[in-house]
Amino acid sequence: MNRSLYLVSSTMLWGLPPEKWFQITEEEGLAGIEVWAQQLESQEISVETVRRLALQHGAALTVHSYSWDMNLISLSRSMREAAEALTRKGIALASYLHAPHVTIHPGRDGLALPGTDFEELMAYSMRSLARYAAEEGTRASFEIMEKIPKERLTTPEAARRAEALAAAGPLWSYTEDTAHCDSEEEIFHIAECLGGSLAEFHVSNKKGTVRHIGDVENGDLNLPAVTARLEGYGLPMILEGFDPSMKAERLHRTLRWLDGAEERNGNK
Repeated sequence: MNRSLYLVSSTMLWGLPPEKWFQITEEEGLAGIEVWAQQLESQEISVETVRRLALQHGAALTVHSYSWDMNLISLSRSMREAAEALTRKGIALASYLHAPHVTIHPGRDGLALPGTDFEELMAYSMRSLARYAAEEGTRASFEIMEKIPKERLTTPEAARRAEALAAAGPLWSYTEDTAHCDSEEEIFHIAECLGGSLAEFHVSNKKGTVRHIGDVENGDLNLPAVTARLEGYGLPMILEGFDPSMKAERLHRTLRWLDGAEERNGNK
């Protein structure tokens, strides 16, 4: 495991003050932190403090924009506008923190009313946000989502269709999440197809249809083998999940598992 490629999601450190985020990250030899915009708001954490600590510790930062309780391609114009405003706020956060890119959830289908084209709505939204991100000195990275009803951006083919509709492919990147994939083969297929368009990998496990499970070692994916292969892309690897223990238990357990598996394989 090449820890210099790995960042931890701030949601794995939920409830802890940002000073502890950076202390734990440094102690574990990780590259930095993925800052969840919603978490800063929910925990009333100062963005100025996060930027200062990142500079103090020499930590890399990426940003995950707002994604809870919102939909960028909602049927309701007012809800779309609210979602876009929040996403622009997340992009501005990435700019302020000097993050090279910001992960954005692309939106989900609603009721298929006559005359509604969700694919077109998504492409328009992606183009608008990507252009704003470029103006702000960062880059929009749209997350490839799990294949469940209503999700639209779930495959490389869907990504390329959005680029064609928006006529703006090179303007944005993509984030691939291992837990959004149905199999290890799919993880590698998406990585191979999107290749140079990828900004980062999100790393967590799944069990059946349950994503981002806490019992990371006992999921469907052999993450030590998967991450060893993905590290070859040289992209940021974000350890994701939600841990309210205030002890970073899930992070420490995940790192022990990934390191331990590597040591066992090396001793064979």
